[in-house]
Amino acid sequence: MAEDTTTRYERVKNILNEAAGESAADYDGFGRFWKLPLEQLLSLEIFGVRMISEEKESLQSSCCGHESGQRPDEEEGCNTRGATSGLVKGLRGEAPFDGSRFPRLPWGGRPVAKEDIQFISDWIDDGCPLDDRVVIYGLQGLEATPALEHIKAGQRIEVVAERAYRVFTGSPNAYKYKHGELKQRVNIDCMSNLQLDRLRKAFRTLYSLNKWPEDSRNYNNLALIHQNHCQHGWERFLPWHRIYMYEFEQALQDQFPDVTMPYWDWTMPQYFPSRPEKGWIIPKALQAFLTSASVDELSTQLKLNKAKKKNLQKLVGVHFASQARFFADVTRLIGAEYTGGDNRIAFIDKLLADNALWYPLRYPGEYMSNGSPSTINKVIHYHYPTAEDIQQIVSLRTFRDFGGGSLYNDSFGFLDQNPHNTMHIWTGGMNPNFRQDRKDRKDFVKDLGYDRNRGVKVAGRQFHTREDMYSEPQYGDMFSNLTAAYDPIFWPVHANVDRLWWEWQQCHPHSLPGDLDPVLTPWSYTIADTLDMYRFGYEYVKSAYIIPVGLDAPVGRFVSQPIDIPEPVRNNFSYAEVRLHRVPQLPRSCFIRVFLNQPRASAATSIRDPHYAGYLAIFGHGPCYGGPGHCDVPPLQARKYDLRPRSHNTPRNHRINITDCTRKLLEKGAETLRITLVVIGVDYQEDPDLLRLEGVSLNFLD
Repeated sequence: MAEDTTTRYERVKNILNEAAGESAADYDGFGRFWKLPLEQLLSLEIFGVRMISEEKESLQSSCCGHESGQRPDEEEGCNTRGATSGLVKGLRGEAPFDGSRFPRLPWGGRPVAKEDIQFISDWIDDGCPLDDRVVIYGLQGLEATPALEHIKAGQRIEVVAERAYRVFTGSPNAYKYKHGELKQRVNIDCMSNLQLDRLRKAFRTLYSLNKWPEDSRNYNNLALIHQNHCQHGWERFLPWHRIYMYEFEQALQDQFPDVTMPYWDWTMPQYFPSRPEKGWIIPKALQAFLTSASVDELSTQLKLNKAKKKNLQKLVGVHFASQARFFADVTRLIGAEYTGGDNRIAFIDKLLADNALWYPLRYPGEYMSNGSPSTINKVIHYHYPTAEDIQQIVSLRTFRDFGGGSLYNDSFGFLDQNPHNTMHIWTGGMNPNFRQDRKDRKDFVKDLGYDRNRGVKVAGRQFHTREDMYSEPQYGDMFSNLTAAYDPIFWPVHANVDRLWWEWQQCHPHSLPGDLDPVLTPWSYTIADTLDMYRFGYEYVKSAYIIPVGLDAPVGRFVSQPIDIPEPVRNNFSYAEVRLHRVPQLPRSCFIRVFLNQPRASAATSIRDPHYAGYLAIFGHGPCYGGPGHCDVPPLQARKYDLRPRSHNTPRNHRINITDCTRKLLEKGAETLRITLVVIGVDYQEDPDLLRLEGVSLNFLD
């Protein structure tokens, strides 16, 4: 077959020409503007609407036309350059091309198919390249290369080893949300900057609802649930908090559907569990930091001279576990006079703006004894939980000992005591700058600061106001049940507690709470409802990487691009697997072999090859014995009120354990992994026309 010479840019123009048909729309005097030279198209405005966004525009506003953080996007990638371009908005019929100002593009023509719009948006996201080639349209994740044969929908895909399927750079949960799969709660220390930014936006959205006190979705009201209803010291501790996590996560997902709550594995090496004061203290994602823009604004606001402004720039990108550590550096760099009064408030405002997961009323790992710094062991007589502690707790056999006893068999569960209680104390800490007799605080700070979380005065207060953020209480908010949930660190701590419960459940599936019927207020769930976390739509993985493929055509041979594996994952994981997503019933049986970092692997490659990682066997469906459409792939979701069991031809996921091979390659120094799938038929030859699947993923578990 002839080699395809079509560039993606030419394909974009062809899509728009075909959709425009015989239309003679003028488009503000430019006619068919997509035919203009690319340099002119990149800056073109039609009736004041820029057709191709500048890159900076895509980061400043959402696709909903609101400032970022005010109204969230509903889909992953909504803030990309392509999604915010007037051309893509017009093709999708989004404002102002929704009939409010202009009709949908192209004017006078037919609507462009959703897949074609995505193709155009992806081309814009990639920088509107002029010369790169298109191989097959509609197949997500296939990198364009002139070395591939021209392929039409339904034909076999020939993937050469030099070019491969692209790894999805967004959140894996965006893919899972689209396909209705379990979303993944991941290790917070293994999240990408994009994932963390998305999580911060979700928190900001809930914060922004605090201005409406009666709105049950706002952060204040969600945090108050813990103050008013939390369960500790018996068997309802774990079930109640599993529901609380789920309900809070649902509030986040109502705003950002692809967001999940990460967990904090506090036993990882960077926390030095045996000497925790020498480690990270808390995850970097939850620490205070300033961006360059914030430092510039502070320099102007504080009227710093040139030398002090230069010194303040040294703070950019530096992470601080608490405000005490941060202001110690401010004192060192520009002077103590900038750490009090309105200057202190200005710094706190910028720190909160730059990281919505940071919290001023948090003094992790800081303890005071008679006015002097001390340690958790000496002041509280607790010790930071180690991996050995967790191993001993997970080995407990009864739910009574592990999670707590029933009303009839009172017992405080070990997981509830240490690590749970300890991590509240560790992350809350004690304010090293607390002084009951301070005279330099404003009245509202003085009134709010002292008894904030001592359980003395609760009624009549409005929590989590901006004024609270400037107060200087003796203890951090995580120190008390009354205030703990106002600190964002509460959620990753409890996500890890829930993860440990799930791990224990896998080892002790028949050990249950003593009473399964009680209702967990203020909701209507019973304890029995909480025993299977999968029914709530999530699972725990350390880190995951998605490679979209698509069901448009069979995959003759799959080779991924190299996947960068970050150091926290490479150095510490328990299990690794490759998943094949949404594989429909195949007409013939086959084996699928997985190789790592061996892109030229074939059916002839030995399973003794050090790059061989594992295999799976798929039992073929065989010829269809029904009428037309009997074996068609069913829709992702049944229509409303269709109560029948799922179709026999529902696509399924397959999992392949690749732990041993993965660990050996990483121990030898590999920093990237490349997945190769070889489909082998019953004759032990490659079967290039068989396998169809929506995607492939690489998953690591703690």
